[in-house]
Amino acid sequence: MPVNVLEKYNYVMSNPECFVVVTADLLWQDVVSKRGAGRLCFSSNGVDFEFFQNFDPKIVPDKEFSDIIEKGLPVLCYYGALASWFDYELLKKLSDTGKYSIVLIGIKYDDSFDKSKIGESENVHFLGPRDYKVLKYYARCADVLMIPFLINDITNSTSPVKLFEYMALGKPIVTTDMPECRKYESVLIGKSHEDFISKIETALTLQSSLEYQAVLKKEARENDWAEKARAIISMLEEHETK
Repeated sequence: MPVNVLEKYNYVMSNPECFVVVTADLLWQDVVSKRGAGRLCFSSNGVDFEFFQNFDPKIVPDKEFSDIIEKGLPVLCYYGALASWFDYELLKKLSDTGKYSIVLIGIKYDDSFDKSKIGESENVHFLGPRDYKVLKYYARCADVLMIPFLINDITNSTSPVKLFEYMALGKPIVTTDMPECRKYESVLIGKSHEDFISKIETALTLQSSLEYQAVLKKEARENDWAEKARAIISMLEEHETK
């Protein structure tokens, strides 16, 4: 942890007058264990729901992506950092089925992607980063959106922003067994590599389910940034009146 971040953390943990907002249950437990539950608010990450509902018909994904779509295989997409917490072994098993085109959009946060050699797989396509404004145009063309992270100290306390963006895009979602992802009805959880791959197959059957689409929209709206702001404002107002 960078020194300046650690200093701020230690200051807040030793100063009960500071207001604290946490995004995951494990972070809540950490704060409570060090300074109690006073001036503490839980507010997971969220999404600008309306942003993910509006699309300009003049904007289309580039040819590199279009060529992948034209292969005709179901497209499994992940966007975000490719880092040491990414489950490359799981991705290799998905690739080995030969059933899917796997699209990865984002930056190489470290050298883990290159070391994994997953990019050498014929049906794994690393597109590099795309501007956030157009990223949704790629993701909405996928059949399933996924978060294939390893389970460790980092991901156990992670509330992935992309999870809520995936909901707002109305796409079936499959993740590994992260605690913060288990909270949502719309998320299919793979508890092992084999289960994850099985959940991908299940997700493909949900694409046209109106009932599932309704759950996605409901949970996306419940996690709009405006709702997150209300929770924080409520905490501040509560202490203002004391």
